Amino acid sequence: MSGQPDKTAEDAASLYRETILRHSRQPVGFKKTIASTHGNEQFNPLCGDRIHLELALNDGTVVDAAFDGESCAICKASASMLCEMAPGETVQTLLDQHRRLASALADESGPLDEEPLRALLGVRAYPSRIQCALLPWEALKNAL
Repeated sequence: MSGQPDKTAEDAASLYRETILRHSRQPVGFKKTIASTHGNEQFNPLCGDRIHLELALNDGTVVDAAFDGESCAICKASASMLCEMAPGETVQTLLDQHRRLASALADESGPLDEEPLRALLGVRAYPSRIQCALLPWEALKNAL
């Protein structure tokens, strides 16, 4: 019975790795053309990640989201998750999600209710990669 928690944690880590790989290989919104109303580009000089996020808003709600840029798998996966989650959400909801993600990545005990974003929590073990996961969300915050 003592091996069970380790197996469960290992299964969860494997699922999260698969989620990041899937989003980085088949990113939602990547190089998609949208009628954007807001946009922002962020660059991480430490690793070279560059993300340009575009958002189409209507009455405070995201209608569509897209991104472009050159980045690592973690950054691309995070941008993809953002583009998948954003349509239909209000600006305030997305800003709250950004705050919760940043808090959860900074503090291992921090909760994160958004299922797709839980996959990014694996980068907590690699502090230099936290900025990779947050870069698209910083673009979101600055675009809004």
